[in-house]
Amino acid sequence: MNNLSKILLAQLITATLFVGFAVPGFAQRGIGDAIVGANRDVIPVVVRSRDANAMNILRTAFSIHGKYKVVSSMQQAAFAIQVDPAGGNQAAVRITKGNPEQFFRNGTMQGTSARNAVLKGVDFAIRQTSGMPGFFAGKIAYVGEVGGAMEIYTRDFLFGEGLKLTNHRVEVVRPRWSPDGNYIVYTSYLSGFPNIRRIDLRNQRSDVLANFKGTNTSARYSPDGSQLVMVLTGRGGTSDVFVGNSQARSLKLVANSNGLEAAPCWSPDGREIVFVSDRTGPKALYRGSPHGGQFSRIPTNISGYCSEPDWNPRNRDQIAFTIGQGSGFQIASYKFSERRSVTLTNERGDALHPCWLNDGRHMLYTWRTGSTERIVLFDTISKRRTVISPANLGRASQPSFLPPRG
Repeated sequence: MNNLSKILLAQLITATLFVGFAVPGFAQRGIGDAIVGANRDVIPVVVRSRDANAMNILRTAFSIHGKYKVVSSMQQAAFAIQVDPAGGNQAAVRITKGNPEQFFRNGTMQGTSARNAVLKGVDFAIRQTSGMPGFFAGKIAYVGEVGGAMEIYTRDFLFGEGLKLTNHRVEVVRPRWSPDGNYIVYTSYLSGFPNIRRIDLRNQRSDVLANFKGTNTSARYSPDGSQLVMVLTGRGGTSDVFVGNSQARSLKLVANSNGLEAAPCWSPDGREIVFVSDRTGPKALYRGSPHGGQFSRIPTNISGYCSEPDWNPRNRDQIAFTIGQGSGFQIASYKFSERRSVTLTNERGDALHPCWLNDGRHMLYTWRTGSTERIVLFDTISKRRTVISPANLGRASQPSFLPPRG
C-alpha cells in the first residue's frame, strides 16, 4: 500500500460514521491510484494542522486535486496551508508564502459539522492560491448497491459523512440534485415500472413526481431549478423529451421522433438541451431549444454509440459524454467551436456516467469492471484519476454533484 493509501485509510477509520454503519477503509486499489499526465502549472504546497483528522483531509485533498503537489518544506513550496478546527463547527485557515514565510490570507469557515468546516477550509485555500473554485465541501448523490439492494445515498466528497436516503430495495437510476440542494430526483421501479420520484432532503421523504403509463425517466433540473426535463412515453409509444415545471407539471413535448430519445441535459445558461437519440440509427447527440423546434445532430465523429451527455458548467463550448469503444465504454469530450471530440479516459473495464464538477476542470464518473462499480475523480488537465468511493461500501455508481454553497 502506498503512502497516500495509508493516509486515506487512517482518515476513513477516524471519519464520522455513515448513518447505519461505520465508514470502512479504502481497499488497496483506491485513492492514490492515478494516471498522471503533464501538468506544468502545478502548485507545490505544504499542508499543516494541529488536528490529525484535519491533516489527513488536507493531505488527501491536495494530493488528489491535480493542480497541487504536497511537499515537505517551504524551500520547495509556493504556499503553506494550515487548517485547524476552531470549535462550533468552524475551521481557521491560515495561508503563508515565501521563505521566510509571510502572511498571505486568513479565513474562518463555518460548516455544518467540524469535518465540513475543514473541507470548506480546503476550498477556501484552493480559491485563494489558484483562483479556481473548490469542490471538496460539495456533496455526491449516487446509487449504492449493498447485498443486492440498490438505494440512493449521499456523501461528502471524500466519502466521510453521509446518508442512506431510500429503502426501496428495487432498481433505482440516475439521482440528480436540484440546484438549491433541497431535492434529488431519480427513477425508481418501486411500482413495477419506471417512474420519477423526488426526495425532499429536508425531511428525507420520497414522493412520486411522474408515473404516466410507459417510461418515466431521466429527470433533470434546469440550472435555475425552475424546470425539469425528462423522458416520457409519448403518444406514438416512443420515449420522447418533455419539459415541465419543477413539480413535473405543465409538461410540453419538445423532442420526439420514430426512434428513442434519452438522457437530456441542460446548457449552463438553461437556453439549450442536449439529448441522445437513435432516430437515424446509431445513438447520437442532438442539440436544440428546451422550447422545442429543430434539433441538430452534434458531429462527434468518434463512436457509433454516444450517450449520457453532461454540459460543462463553466464552459458552454464543451460537453462530456459516454462512448462505445471496442467492447467497452469510455468518456469523451466534444468542443462545439472546434467540432472535434477527444477520448478522455482509458479505463480497464468501463467508464460511464460523466458528471462535471463546478470548476469545469474535474469530473466524476463510474468505473465498472466485472461486478465492481466505483466512483472516480478525474482531472481533465493533468489526467489524474483517483478512485474516491471505498470498496467496502459496495457498488457505487451514477454520481451527481452538488457544489459547495456559501
